[in-house]
Amino acid sequence: MMMLLVALALLGMLAFYSLIAYFLIRIISKKAFKVVLSKMEILEVITWIALIFVVFSSIRTGAFSTFSPSALLLIPLINIRITNRKQRLLKKN
Repeated sequence: MMMLLVALALLGMLAFYSLIAYFLIRIISKKAFKVVLSKMEILEVITWIALIFVVFSSIRTGAFSTFSPSALLLIPLINIRITNRKQRLLKKN
């Protein structure tokens, strides 16, 4: 029962902080960069931040069993970013 409560608390924290990050990224992109990001682009930014945090923390602790998959996940994210840029350019024209 205690493990269920801990799991629910962790999921709640994850959802809460993701929601805060979602709105902060949206506000910062509008005010500072004068760019309106779509929902998918904001979620992509959140994913980038989380993955980079995992990579740096695994390097710092020396846990290369988590570093390798995290570093390999960067390749598809780069490809998604390139595709999103191309689609954004096509929408402008």
